[in-house]
Amino acid sequence: MPRASHKWETHPDIRVRVRNPQGRYLAQDAGGLFFTDDPTRAVVLDLKGDEVEEQLRKIRDAAGVVLVADPVPLEEIYENCDRCKDLFMPFMIVFDGRRFLCPDCLNARLPGRRL
Repeated sequence: MPRASHKWETHPDIRVRVRNPQGRYLAQDAGGLFFTDDPTRAVVLDLKGDEVEEQLRKIRDAAGVVLVADPVPLEEIYENCDRCKDLFMPFMIVFDGRRFLCPDCLNARLPGRRL
């Protein structure tokens, strides 16, 4: 019989925007919360960390308003390495003066040789 795994369970890093039935996105400014047609102004939330599904359920149950959590495309959150084209967290990408590179591609450069 296999032993139980003792690994920590981690949730995927899923970012979402909240959308109302009219297709407008939840946003916030100094005046408070509002809905906008511009997804770039929308509040971006961590699906699990911010308990978005639970919050939306509470809003639906209390007010009868059905809001939807739309996943944010990865390209809008992560940065591409200009060499290998993989996606990375923005803090992992380094600008070498010409390109944005991931740690592996940055370390793979040989002195005096351009990739």
